[in-house]
Amino acid sequence: MTEIDALRQEIYRLAAAAEADSETTSNLKALAVQLWANFDEFTVEDLEDILRDEWRTRGLPFNDNADM
Repeated sequence: MTEIDALRQEIYRLAAAAEADSETTSNLKALAVQLWANFDEFTVEDLEDILRDEWRTRGLPFNDNADM
Protein backbone atom coordinates (compact mmCIF):
# COMPACT_ATOMS: atom_id res chain seq x y z
CA MET A 1 0.00 0.00 0.00
CA THR A 2 1.39 3.40 -0.93
CA GLU A 3 1.49 6.33 1.45
CA ILE A 4 -1.32 8.12 -0.40
CA ASP A 5 -3.45 4.94 -0.24
CA ALA A 6 -2.88 4.73 3.51
CA LEU A 7 -3.77 8.40 3.87
CA ARG A 8 -6.97 8.00 1.84
CA GLN A 9 -7.95 4.96 3.91
CA GLU A 10 -7.44 6.92 7.15
CA ILE A 11 -9.44 9.88 5.83
CA TYR A 12 -12.29 7.58 4.79
CA ARG A 13 -12.23 6.07 8.31
CA LEU A 14 -12.36 9.51 9.92
CA ALA A 15 -15.18 10.62 7.61
CA ALA A 16 -17.18 7.47 8.36
CA ALA A 17 -16.80 8.15 12.08
CA ALA A 18 -17.97 11.73 11.52
CA GLU A 19 -21.00 10.44 9.58
CA ALA A 20 -21.89 8.19 12.50
CA ASP A 21 -21.89 11.26 14.80
CA SER A 22 -23.32 13.87 12.45
CA GLU A 23 -24.34 16.12 15.37
CA THR A 24 -20.68 16.95 15.96
CA THR A 25 -18.89 19.54 13.84
CA SER A 26 -15.39 18.40 12.91
CA ASN A 27 -12.39 20.64 13.45
CA LEU A 28 -10.47 19.95 10.24
CA LYS A 29 -7.31 21.73 11.40
CA ALA A 30 -7.08 19.44 14.44
CA LEU A 31 -7.69 16.36 12.29
CA ALA A 32 -5.04 17.53 9.80
CA VAL A 33 -2.48 17.96 12.58
CA GLN A 34 -3.29 14.46 13.88
CA LEU A 35 -2.86 13.01 10.39
CA TRP A 36 0.39 14.92 9.91
CA ALA A 37 1.90 12.97 12.81
CA ASN A 38 1.74 9.85 10.61
CA PHE A 39 1.84 11.38 7.14
CA ASP A 40 4.49 14.07 7.53
CA GLU A 41 5.48 14.15 3.86
CA PHE A 42 2.30 16.19 3.35
CA THR A 43 1.84 19.67 4.78
CA VAL A 44 -0.87 20.30 7.36
CA GLU A 45 -2.50 22.61 4.81
CA ASP A 46 -2.53 19.87 2.16
CA LEU A 47 -4.06 17.44 4.63
CA GLU A 48 -6.66 20.01 5.63
CA ASP A 49 -7.57 20.52 1.95
CA ILE A 50 -7.98 16.77 1.44
CA LEU A 51 -10.14 16.51 4.56
CA ARG A 52 -12.24 19.51 3.49
CA ASP A 53 -12.89 17.92 0.09
CA GLU A 54 -13.98 14.64 1.69
CA TRP A 55 -16.22 16.38 4.25
CA ARG A 56 -17.86 18.47 1.51
CA THR A 57 -18.39 15.40 -0.68
CA ARG A 58 -20.19 13.67 2.20
CA GLY A 59 -22.08 16.80 3.27
CA LEU A 60 -20.60 16.71 6.77
CA PRO A 61 -20.41 19.77 9.03
CA PHE A 62 -16.95 21.12 9.76
CA ASN A 63 -15.26 24.11 11.34
CA ASP A 64 -12.99 25.60 8.71
CA ASN A 65 -11.66 28.49 10.80
CA ALA A 66 -10.74 26.84 14.08
CA ASP A 67 -7.54 27.80 15.87
CA MET A 68 -5.18 25.21 17.21
